[in-house]
Amino acid sequence: FNQKIQATNAQSNSRSSVVKLLKKQKGEKLNCTVSTDIIEESADYMVAKVTLKFENFTKTDLVTLERVGNDWKVSKSINSYK
Repeated sequence: FNQKIQATNAQSNSRSSVVKLLKKQKGEKLNCTVSTDIIEESADYMVAKVTLKFENFTKTDLVTLERVGNDWKVSKSINSYK
């Protein structure tokens, strides 16, 4: 799992650090509007665009998911901020 951030100071985070952060945030409610669009979908593959619109900025994620058995797993996520 790799995370790419489009910014002047791009950074990469290990999968374990991202999972740790997400577990820490579990149950938190963000003060934003969320919209999702499925860009491409097949039986075992999906690309989704997730937009989180906050008061002062917008975060957009392009997420690639792959079917593993009966579950969907994130294989790649690219984030941008405006």
